[in-house]
Amino acid sequence: MVPAAFLSFAHSYPTATQSPSVIWTRIALFFGLTFGLLSLTTPLIVFDPSITAAGLTRKSGPLYPLFALYFIATWSCGLGICVYKWRRARGQERLRLQYLIAAVALSGLGAISVNLLLPLITNQSLHSWIGPYFGLVFIALVAHAIIRHRLMDLRLVIHRGLTLVAAMLVSLLPVAIFLTVAWPRLSLHLHLESHELVVLLAAIALVSLLIPLIRDLAGQLLDRYVYRTHANYQRTLREASRALTGFLDLKALLPFLTETVATPTRCEGVAIYLRNRRGFRRAAREPRPVQGHFEAPDEAPVGTVAALDRTRDLLLCEEVMRERPTEERRQLHEELTRLNWSLVLPLISENTVIGLIAIGPKLSGDPFYPQDLDLLMTLANQAGVAVKNAQLYARVVLANEYINSIVATIESGVVAIDATGQIELFNRAAAQLTGLATEQTLSQPVAVLPPCLRDALVGSVAEGRALTQPEVDLSDGATTRPIICATSPLLDPAGTVLGAVAVFSDLTPLKELQEGRRRAERLSYFEMLASGIAHEIKNPLVAIKTFAQLLPRRHADAQFIAEFGRIAAREIQRMERLLERLRTLSRPSDRPRQPLDLRIPVTEAVETMRAAFEEKNITVALTTPPTPCMIRGDHAELAQLFLNLLMNAHEATPPRGSLPVEVIVTETHASAAVFDAGPGVPADLLDRVFEPFFTTKQRGSGLGLAICAAIAQTHDAKLKVANQPAGGAVFSVEFPLAAGARAPVSA
Repeated sequence: MVPAAFLSFAHSYPTATQSPSVIWTRIALFFGLTFGLLSLTTPLIVFDPSITAAGLTRKSGPLYPLFALYFIATWSCGLGICVYKWRRARGQERLRLQYLIAAVALSGLGAISVNLLLPLITNQSLHSWIGPYFGLVFIALVAHAIIRHRLMDLRLVIHRGLTLVAAMLVSLLPVAIFLTVAWPRLSLHLHLESHELVVLLAAIALVSLLIPLIRDLAGQLLDRYVYRTHANYQRTLREASRALTGFLDLKALLPFLTETVATPTRCEGVAIYLRNRRGFRRAAREPRPVQGHFEAPDEAPVGTVAALDRTRDLLLCEEVMRERPTEERRQLHEELTRLNWSLVLPLISENTVIGLIAIGPKLSGDPFYPQDLDLLMTLANQAGVAVKNAQLYARVVLANEYINSIVATIESGVVAIDATGQIELFNRAAAQLTGLATEQTLSQPVAVLPPCLRDALVGSVAEGRALTQPEVDLSDGATTRPIICATSPLLDPAGTVLGAVAVFSDLTPLKELQEGRRRAERLSYFEMLASGIAHEIKNPLVAIKTFAQLLPRRHADAQFIAEFGRIAAREIQRMERLLERLRTLSRPSDRPRQPLDLRIPVTEAVETMRAAFEEKNITVALTTPPTPCMIRGDHAELAQLFLNLLMNAHEATPPRGSLPVEVIVTETHASAAVFDAGPGVPADLLDRVFEPFFTTKQRGSGLGLAICAAIAQTHDAKLKVANQPAGGAVFSVEFPLAAGARAPVSA
């Protein structure tokens, strides 16, 4: 039955093959059973066995050659299937098949030779006693494959006591050798000579000394063979602690952790999971030489993570169900058993579980002893801090890369110094703007920088606040350009100044752009002004031209001549008024600005328009502060400004309406506002009301508000227009207070 059973095993292990089919294995089993029955009941296979002086002899039956052929053919077929699977296998499975093939081949060839072929040739079984000893070769190789390589996924646990007994037996080997050598002499001569007695005593002493040495050596070798270790926990912990303090790269730290955990425990596998936004993801794995069923999925099981978050302590699979068995514990135990996780260690930092270390069973089959748990938990605690530091370091490196990339590509110069004034950052734009080389500037004192940058950085460090220089000149040795420079102190969480950073930009392109914009605005303004002038002058010229064309035919008509003179004079006066307003608009006043009370021109303008307001029954409410609002300006120009605003408000306000006028003063400015009760200014026209010749009136020139804007600009004031929520428009003029003027209190 041996070859048929081996063929069936080869067909099924490690996975079933299509060739040969199951039918052939059943045929082999049938023939094996048939030959077995025939050998027991008939002389067709062998007969007449006897023991002679030469040994065991028997006679071969007529079917013995057929039995030998069946045995060799079936056994060879099974061996061939194993070789075929070995050639196609990879990794650990290939190694297992290699040991299996060696065991079957060596034991099979020896047994077939002495127990099958020699009897067939010699018709005698003189050497058949050797055959069973080849089974020891098979057992030794298969046992080695099971212990070291988990053949057929079997886990053979060698108890510590068994290895100790084996070591003691090996240690008695010198005693056996001594007795073998000395016993004939001792049995023949009971009385020994003095020199023989000395030799005997020396041999006994030597054997006594060798026994503990051989026992310890044999014990260490056997423990190593069955993956049992004797780690020096203190040295391991000391070396690991020293190494963990030197790791800042997470990619280098994780392999070290897995190796540090796996080496003293000799476990089936180690996996490290780290928490991220999506949960606990596998970050590292350490498979051991012997492949068991240790699994390391991409994500840690939810139940295991929940248990660690709740307890913040290690999880030992064999102890999960020992205390207060619950449904949750049962599920956790099933989860750990399915993954073959014997021990789970939490990685804790700042009282938060940031990861876990999953450890498989020991290859030796031993449990995790208290000293193992103490070592591993201490390593896990230190590893949690190291992992957190590595993660923070990775973030700092990434942020630094971002900053360096941004600083290197921006067009603004960036310079940073530390608290001692040493330059720590000097980007490409800073080198171009200052004319200093980056390599010669870094790590140098701040004194090497141009004064405008040096003083700003030193001042920001000394005062601990941000400073801004709107426009200063910076020279690179060949060109002087205007820059804007802003400095800010670098502070730690406690507020201590660690340094300062300066960011400065070249204003030359901006000034060129502003100059181009001003030229374009002036050109557009002149185009609009020329178009408006042409339109305003064209109307009176048309009337004069018409009368001039009729003059040759109607020169004798006295009424026509009188009408012509009246209309021509009127239109010429109209053009003169237009030119006068244009002169006021185009030529700013060069009269000196004197301190004056803003209330005076506002009050005078209101008094001038009083009769016009009373004619339309408009109520004017003038509100002014009780104390002077001193500004610098020209009294006549300001009177004209407010008179124009009041005239516009008078035209916009319907009869019997109200027209408030307010003068307001703050700590830095004084302003006057005129409110009307008209329809307001359309929202899409608010930006155009101060343009020359723009008007919404049927007979307006469009120059009144433009003149007001020009007067406000010459007084460094801001003229604004807005619509009131309840209806109507409000025009306000904001003036800076005169230097040295005391800010009055508003009424």
